[in-house]
Parts: sequence; C-alpha cells; structure tokens
Amino acid sequence: MEPFHLFLLTAGILNFAGGVLSVASWGFVRRKYEKTPDGRKDYRVSVIVPSRGGIDVKAMENQDYEDYEIIVVVDEEEEKREVERRTGEKTRVIISEKYPSCSGKNSALLTGIKHASGDVFLFADDDILPHEKWISHMVSSMDEVSTTYRWYFSPPMLCVWNAAVAAVMFYPRFNFAWGGSTAIKREVFEKYDIENIWKRELVDDLTLTRVMKENGVKIKFVPQAMVESMPEENIFSWMNREFAWLRYYFPSLWAIALFFNAGMRISNIAGAIYMFIDPLVGMLLLSSLLFDFVRGWQEYATYVHLMEYPKHRFLHPLYHFFLRPVASFIIFYNMISSAFIRKINWKGREYSIQEVFRQT
Repeated sequence: MEPFHLFLLTAGILNFAGGVLSVASWGFVRRKYEKTPDGRKDYRVSVIVPSRGGIDVKAMENQDYEDYEIIVVVDEEEEKREVERRTGEKTRVIISEKYPSCSGKNSALLTGIKHASGDVFLFADDDILPHEKWISHMVSSMDEVSTTYRWYFSPPMLCVWNAAVAAVMFYPRFNFAWGGSTAIKREVFEKYDIENIWKRELVDDLTLTRVMKENGVKIKFVPQAMVESMPEENIFSWMNREFAWLRYYFPSLWAIALFFNAGMRISNIAGAIYMFIDPLVGMLLLSSLLFDFVRGWQEYATYVHLMEYPKHRFLHPLYHFFLRPVASFIIFYNMISSAFIRKINWKGREYSIQEVFRQT
C-alpha cells in the first residue's frame, strides 16, 4: 500500500472512530443533565442588564422566583425615560458611569453592581426573552457560578449553528460563563476581584471564565434555563466576532479547535474526491460529516427535552438533521475568519483587540 493511501486510510479510520465516540457519548451527556435543578431558592437576586434602550423587560418581570430585582443600565437620559415607561415596580433604570479602559458593556455592568442589593448577581443581555422559570433554574443550580446559553427559534441556519456551538457547554472542561445569562454569588465575585479586572477588559464573560477556571471554580451549565434570543442583524460578522474573542482570550483552546476542525473538513473534501478512487477510504474520510447528520438529530432531541419552551416552537427535526453538516463548515469558516480580525465593531463602538491586550 502506498504511503499516501495508507495515510488517508488512517485519517479515515480516525474520523470514523471519533464520530462513533461523539455520537455514543452524547447519550451519557444528556442523561447527566436530565435532572431538574432543585437547590436553594432563598437568595436575593440582582438581575443586571446593560441595554441600549431596546429591552423588552416584561419576560424578566414575570418570573416565578420571589426575591429579585432588575437593574437596567442605559447610556443616556432619553433611553432611561423610554425604558421606564415600559417597566414595572421590580425594575430600576439607571445611567451608566463611564470607565475609559473597558468596554461600554463592562461599564454598565460595573455601574449596575454598585446599585445591586442581591446575594447573587445575574448578568443578562437585553435581547433575551426568558421563560418564567429562568431565575429559579439559574439560582437553584448554582454552587458558585451557573450559566446557560442562547437559543434562536429562527432563521433555521442560525438556529442549527447555535445548537452546534451550544453543545460545547455540556462539557465542563470547555464550557464558559455566557454573558447573556450568568449567575455568580456576590461573595465569589468579590473574592476574585472581578470588579477591578473588568475595569480593564473588553469582554465580560470570557474574562470571568478565565478567572474562574484559573482558580478552579466550577462553572455549572444549566440547559433548563436556556433562553430565547433575538436574531443578530449581521449574522456572519457576529459569528466571526464570537470566535475572535475566543482566539484572544483562550488562544490554546482556539488553536486546538481549529486544528481538529480543519483536519475533519479537509478530510471530508478529500473523501469526496477519493470516492472515485477507493470508495472505502472515501467513505471513511467523509464519515465525520455523515455523523453530523446524527449529531443534529441528537442535539435537537436533547434541547427539546431539557428546555422549558413548548415543542411546537422548535424547528422541525429535519432542519437539524440536514443542516448540521453545513453548520460544521460554517464554524470552520468562522474560525479561519477570526484569525484575521484585529478590530471589532460592537454596540456602536470600534475596539482594537490587540491594543487592549497590549495594555493588559
């Protein structure tokens, strides 16, 4: 057997073995998270939401949790008046202080913390539409830090892409504190001096993740608390930006993910070509892509089972089945594109990532 042919055969076998392991392990992952959280629910919770004025706070005010407050932080007095017209008695709206060495979002979060009275901080994005058990699941699940993730009910490609990315959250070694919905005990926040760290950072969630993991603090993922989010306007630009943050905050993890993702995608392309030369080797090289069909179905079944939203709101499972392989190639594109991003436009401001990292 020629060396090149042997190399392709070996790569194909590894692809196939990895696919089998991935599909087989998902059943164990799902069972691990099936139990509904049932811990303490007597904390006072401060929900802190940076906003540009477009927040729909009704869903946050309609929670089945007793003791909580909502602090919406806006930039301008006009935004404050507009949001106040749409809020109830649980919500306070305040104007953000400005911290010159960090992002606008971090400034808003730091301002909100100054006004918070809770034992637990629950940081949230203003574009989420949480179900009524959101706070209860987040708080009853936490040891020190709990997090969840976004969900898009449309458009289909964004939904399937997001489902694939969210799957990482089920693995504690690779999960992170998602800024759209993360709860942390006040004492933990103060113990690790997050306030002063945020004052010199662009990103809230990956910074918090880095500090927690460096200190051995477990970040607990709560799929039952996953929340509906409004779709982004510029989807591909937003996707690339998400991976750019990962590249700068966790370069080793980004490099490993890129290496394996590139290996699988190149193998898939080689498999499509090699099908005409040696069908067995071609199919083995394509196997990781074929297993993506199964993964799409598994992910759909898991999210529908664990999340609190009614089943009829989800896409038909065939979307996840057929679009999941496409999502894998899009993720590869996002990772490649993120390697060339030096500046990011975010919430109306432009940030030079390299400049910030030279300062920190």
